[in-house]
Amino acid sequence: MDDKTEVKNELETHPVEAFEAEIEHEGNDIKKGTLLGRRAKDMEYRHRLFHTACVFISMFALGWRSALIGPTFPDLRLIIDEDLSTASWIFTAKSLGGLLGSVCAGFAYDHFNKVAVFISIVLGMGVVAAITPWCFHFAAMLVVHVFHGVFAAAVDTAGTADMVVVWKQNAGPFMQAVHFAYSAGAIVSPLISQPFLAERINVDSQYDSVLSNSSTVTSIYQKVTTSPLDVRDIPTQPGIYVNTTLVKYGKTQIYVPYSITSLVCLVSACLYLLVSFAYGNIYKVSLKEFSKRETDMSKIRYFLGKKMKVIFTILLALVLLFYVVSEHCFIGFLMTFIISELKWSKARGSTASSVFWIAFAIGRLSGVIIVKFVNISTMIVTFFSILMSGAVLLLLAVVFGKDILVWVSIVIVGYGMSAIFGLVFSWLSQNVRTLTGKMTSIFFVFMCVGNMAIPLLVGHLMDKISQMWFIYSLLTLSVVMFACFIFALVVFNLLKKVHEQSSKSKTLITVHDTEG
Repeated sequence: MDDKTEVKNELETHPVEAFEAEIEHEGNDIKKGTLLGRRAKDMEYRHRLFHTACVFISMFALGWRSALIGPTFPDLRLIIDEDLSTASWIFTAKSLGGLLGSVCAGFAYDHFNKVAVFISIVLGMGVVAAITPWCFHFAAMLVVHVFHGVFAAAVDTAGTADMVVVWKQNAGPFMQAVHFAYSAGAIVSPLISQPFLAERINVDSQYDSVLSNSSTVTSIYQKVTTSPLDVRDIPTQPGIYVNTTLVKYGKTQIYVPYSITSLVCLVSACLYLLVSFAYGNIYKVSLKEFSKRETDMSKIRYFLGKKMKVIFTILLALVLLFYVVSEHCFIGFLMTFIISELKWSKARGSTASSVFWIAFAIGRLSGVIIVKFVNISTMIVTFFSILMSGAVLLLLAVVFGKDILVWVSIVIVGYGMSAIFGLVFSWLSQNVRTLTGKMTSIFFVFMCVGNMAIPLLVGHLMDKISQMWFIYSLLTLSVVMFACFIFALVVFNLLKKVHEQSSKSKTLITVHDTEG
């Protein structure tokens, strides 16, 4: 009996076990060095590695640029001279651009020269970054963040799809590396930007006169709130002495870290050109498509009908939506919360942002190792639990004024958030449907739609009601997305149990008929 006959018989008798054995065999090949040893000498393989390095640098630049918006957000408010509620429209503009970028990137990546697409979107992201600090009008700041959203989403979508196109079934490790490159850029960015932020200066002012009416309060308020001063808690009751603290900011130099972002993008674009000049177009190299056998494996794995696939896809899309919103709100408003509610310096705020991204990167690296030994469902539940624990600890730390617990909670939240995004996609691919470029684009569009509204709401609540809504929103979003996943997991396991019982019954009937 030849090898093909043995494989066919194994698939017919034990399809799931055969599939798992095949995956394990491919993993062993990689561990033994077949992928990185024998093939590393091949020019085609080196071409893939160098091209992947270009994508890594592009994702590093994306992480760098994305992490800038949190630490520099107070300085952007100074530039446009708007309050928190109004300035929060920046996040909505970025999400609107992300919506357009996800759609356009999917179309461009499929229909145009892929290398040219990468060069164009990376350069576009760099140009927009260079312009951002010079947009002194609110409308201009919104427009530039729309374009940033377009190019950032395009880089993210194209980079994610590219790993599958270039590496096919071996894309797993490289996909994890791409996400780590994003995190690495996000770690460095706040540290680089910290020295260039506007310095906060507190000026104590004592008003010894007695306020007799609200008109006096109004005149004083107009006098002391001329830009860039900010006065809080001036009472309107007559007969009360006023002692206020005026907050003034020095000159901002955030054009420096934004210019560095542009330089990183330029380097990435140049590397694409160098690799293409040295090796040619990576996409013209003969890359084999998935074999029919792999397609048959996919059919064996997925037992859900079309309607149930749609339902589970929507549930998981909601999980990813709430996750992305919680991540963007947390890192986007962290600096604002720290300097407004906790009264920390901007230097400590930038350090806190870097601490978050360090924990985030460590979580993603550890997830690569843990996933080899722990079930994906268990991992998702575990990371969700860590995230919610961090949110509760942050609330307690702020209420009781424990700074050390604030630092610990930021680390826990960053670690808890880190692996959820990739794990949910893996769970979807493993249990519901095969991920394609089109499907990935749909998920990104769905996430961008939610990101257009919720950060705006959170910013409004923080500005008009209480800064504590920074924590309340994190808790709410964490609980909701955890509930959505638990519901999907429970229903899936029930359907799987019914399917297995049905399969056993059919097998027994078949065996009985054969014996008869």
